[in-house]
Amino acid sequence: MAKLAFLISLVALALAFLAYQEAGGTRDLSKRLDALREDMRRETADGLAKLEKALRSREAARPQP
Repeated sequence: MAKLAFLISLVALALAFLAYQEAGGTRDLSKRLDALREDMRRETADGLAKLEKALRSREAARPQP
C-alpha cells in the first residue's frame, strides 16, 4: 500500500512539474518581476520630479529677505 502511495505521489509531482513549465516557469516570473521593477522605478522618478517641482515653486513664491 505504501508503494502505491509513493508511486502516485511521484506521478503527481511529475504532473505538477510539467504544469509549472507549461505555465512559464521561472522565466515568466522573472519577466514579470523585471516589469514590476521598471514600473516602480518610473513611479518613483515621477514622484520625485513632482516633489522637486512643488518645492521649487514654493521657494520661488517665498519673498526674499
